Amino acid sequence: MAELPAEDQLARWAPLNELSAERLRRLREKGEAVSLQRGETLRASGEERRLVYLLQGRLSVASRGGDEDVIEAGGEAAARPVFDGHSRSAVARAETGSVLLRLPRSLFELLLEEQRNAAYGVREVQVGPGGMRLFQRVLMQLHAGELELPVMPRVAQRLRDLDDGEADLDALNGVVRLEPSVAARVVHAANSPAYRRRGSAVTTLRDAVAMLGFVTVKQLALAMSLSAPFEGHGPRVRKRLGNTWRDSVRTSVTAAVIARRARAALDADRCLLAGLMHLVGHIPIVLLAADEGVTDDDELEEALAQVGGMLGREVLEAWGFDEAIAAVPELAGETQRPGSGPADPADAVITARLVCACQQRGDTGAREALRSCTAPGRLGLDLDDPETETRLLEESRTQMKELQQALMNETSGA
Repeated sequence: MAELPAEDQLARWAPLNELSAERLRRLREKGEAVSLQRGETLRASGEERRLVYLLQGRLSVASRGGDEDVIEAGGEAAARPVFDGHSRSAVARAETGSVLLRLPRSLFELLLEEQRNAAYGVREVQVGPGGMRLFQRVLMQLHAGELELPVMPRVAQRLRDLDDGEADLDALNGVVRLEPSVAARVVHAANSPAYRRRGSAVTTLRDAVAMLGFVTVKQLALAMSLSAPFEGHGPRVRKRLGNTWRDSVRTSVTAAVIARRARAALDADRCLLAGLMHLVGHIPIVLLAADEGVTDDDELEEALAQVGGMLGREVLEAWGFDEAIAAVPELAGETQRPGSGPADPADAVITARLVCACQQRGDTGAREALRSCTAPGRLGLDLDDPETETRLLEESRTQMKELQQALMNETSGA
């Protein structure tokens, strides 16, 4: 196996040059060198959890329908990750025998966050001794590659791999039929106020697919099939993850309503999907806490608050979601997001979480946070107007009730 580069060499590469020497050393300890024979390929979709650099040889990197880049070891382009600037469909091909360096992306991001927190001197969230033990255990297992992340169900994998560009309704119909409970819930959703059109009720999956369209059905069915990991093992885990799923559904439904009312151009179905996935990082933490015999709810809540978002990004990146969706778990609690760029699904989810808190608990703190939050402004929502807030609350509570039932596979209200 080739020798790993020294820390001083890593310090010249982006974005590793943002880390201190000590943190680079810790990152290097988890690195590995891999060899490619001439003609062998490496796919970006399989390397999303790693930072990959070329150490020896020459690679060509091409994305579907894009230009081809050539990277030479020692050249300027080799000082950046191989797939930097390329989509997840990119493929790297070894033009000569080559050696690559792989570094865990999650550890790099954690070390960078640790460095930034150290620069501030104090952490905004104080973690108690019990919460810190679970927090540290989660991080240790994550860094060692031992933390069990939820696996995307088979039907969800096939749905994800369907090409939106081809929009093959027959192929979509065939995949959804593989899971009868999902197929039934798609038909249920098609008859909900959120999607139902004038005319007779939809009674078959084929009619639901034809009415809703490829992208909507794909995203709904994907979200429904992904509810399976929330079904834990013991009663305590099932209750905790069942509540998490209900919170996710409420947030997602409200995010979809917000997207439709916002002046910003947002896809309501993508916002619904982002809301459904924004707590997915809680799954491995809850399961680890059960394995470790943790019964203190405060201890568990502290760990969820500290690393739930980061793990959510890990899961969604591993499942192949695009950046706008994968980033939502980490951003969902940021009520004061900086910047003035265009609105995105995270803004809809942030706003939806606060709206749900106002709606469910009459939380005055949540109402104040909602009015000072930057996300509604990015969305073009005027929440200083009490009527706007009232309409949002009412619509998310009543208009989408049947869709909530379909997503949660329940016969009673959410």
